Amino acid sequence: MRSAALRRRLDRFLAGGLPWSCCCGALLFIALVLRLVYIRRLGDAMNGDEAVGALMALKIAVGEQFPLVFWEAHYSGTLPFLLGAIAFRLSEPSIATLRIAILPLSLVGIAAITSAARALWGAGPALLGGLWLALGPPLLLAYTAEAMNGYPEVLAFGSLAIWLATRLARDPRSTAGGAWTWGMFGVVAGFGVYSLLFVLPVFVGTLWALRREVGGLSRRELAWIAAGFVVGVFPFILYNILHPGASLVRLGARVFDVSRAELGRTSGLLALASDKGAAYLHRLVQYPGALLGNVPVALGLPPWGAWTAAAVTMAAVLVSTRNGRSRLGLDILRGPGLLVLLFIWLSGLDAARHLFPFYLLIPLGLAALWSRATRWLRAAVALGLALAIGHNVVAATTRDLNVGKPAVRALADALNARGIRFVYSDYAISYPLVFLSRERIIASPVAGPVNVDRYPPYTRAIAASTRPTYVFLRGGEAGAVFERELRRTGVPFSREAIHEFDVYTPERHVDPGDLVLLRRF
Repeated sequence: MRSAALRRRLDRFLAGGLPWSCCCGALLFIALVLRLVYIRRLGDAMNGDEAVGALMALKIAVGEQFPLVFWEAHYSGTLPFLLGAIAFRLSEPSIATLRIAILPLSLVGIAAITSAARALWGAGPALLGGLWLALGPPLLLAYTAEAMNGYPEVLAFGSLAIWLATRLARDPRSTAGGAWTWGMFGVVAGFGVYSLLFVLPVFVGTLWALRREVGGLSRRELAWIAAGFVVGVFPFILYNILHPGASLVRLGARVFDVSRAELGRTSGLLALASDKGAAYLHRLVQYPGALLGNVPVALGLPPWGAWTAAAVTMAAVLVSTRNGRSRLGLDILRGPGLLVLLFIWLSGLDAARHLFPFYLLIPLGLAALWSRATRWLRAAVALGLALAIGHNVVAATTRDLNVGKPAVRALADALNARGIRFVYSDYAISYPLVFLSRERIIASPVAGPVNVDRYPPYTRAIAASTRPTYVFLRGGEAGAVFERELRRTGVPFSREAIHEFDVYTPERHVDPGDLVLLRRF
């Protein structure tokens, strides 16, 4: 009897026994605390992209620049760095300040997708899905707590688009669902697309689901959506007016893996196009294998755990009841899900982080499963979710916290003490070095294995210096190749070990373009 009473209380709680505002507020508080702890533990550790964003925020804060897109990446917007610039004007610039400044984007996304799940399947299922999103896998936590350009906006604006669609579907022709809401649906989606193109398949799939739910859209409604979309995506349009074709060229280079260096040294464009086209088709054929390998990473689970969870979920779907079924909800899962998969496949995006848009759909899927499941299936789902969240928070997040983030703070202090001002290095070292030194040290990544030059003025300043220094991770192949090249060209040099880095100082100016260095990107 006691166990039955406990189960009834749990069911009442998960059915929304507490006011929704309290439940949603508690969920957001949990998400905020976890991310603040995560930011605190990260300290000054950052990767190259995050450091570039921090430098952009510095430039905006002092009024030196107002970029419409991420430096040298003409397909993602700059909202996080505008927020960071405001924070830098109000407090001491730091990477933690930037990260805290963008946290509202993540919280808005969690609130919006949880509210959409509530509208589709009720408060209890929505809270279950929202809890997974708040305490989700390490990759999700990293890309919503760190200033990773585009990804917090995907969560915020993709989730808002889904939430607005559920609101419009509830009563599309009422005052609440009038022209303003249709227009806002387009604005949110358009600005999300400007922020990162991952929002596009989410928006198109959601629009398809909404159209099916309301029995078609009138010309007036489509016009409001289109007008709002143009308003939202206008910064992207403006950038391409000011720089004709920039985004198309950059996106094509990204999809077909063509670099400026290859274009410069090719003997024939037709041969290059043929080689790149064949390589692109080869990647498309190989993509299913890459996708299967990325799923466990995206979920933050070992392979056996990820595939066990997938098998249990499929079994639960097959044996669950059809109670609580929402056609709109299932269409939102199907439409955006299939379009996101097609988008990343055709774009050749084969890293685990490229599965990020599915983080918007997983909470909806959990809510749908919970609403349709029997009591025993709910117990199994709850147990599996608790184990997954526990593994993510306790084990995986702690283990992967600083992967790919060298300890550049100690390097910056050591170089400052030695009066070293101009440095060639790798992408993961260069831009964190510039930001942490507040540009007292100017560094360029053109000597590194990852040699993406996001801000050419830094490279030009180093090229004009008398005797630049080179820095590589100690014991790595890049440093060994550089040292071998100096010996081959007969350039005397000195080498010093500083923390986890090897610092090379040639006795004369050496340009990276004159050496055959290790190149991986």
